[in-house]
Amino acid sequence: MDKQKNDSDWIYLFVNNPGKDESFAGLFDEELGIRFIPAFYEKESALICSGRFMDRHATYEVQAIHKDDLKHYATENDVLIFILDKAGSILEKIMPKT
Repeated sequence: MDKQKNDSDWIYLFVNNPGKDESFAGLFDEELGIRFIPAFYEKESALICSGRFMDRHATYEVQAIHKDDLKHYATENDVLIFILDKAGSILEKIMPKT
């Protein structure tokens, strides 16, 4: 299982259309009715899970973002953040502030 690093202020996520019209890749769980952004403490874990979360025909890349910036985005867009390990298991759930 991935371990939270001391430098956990930076996390990794999938970015759609890097370099042009970029957007964070988010997912919708129809069963639970929630929108979330999958994020990872390690870039390698994100790369391992990319086949699980991203369409293989999509243009995307794994990028680092400061955790506070992603929390701000999540609050503005009413979306959860799930920090995942390399197996796709949830390590941490971050709820948007209201």
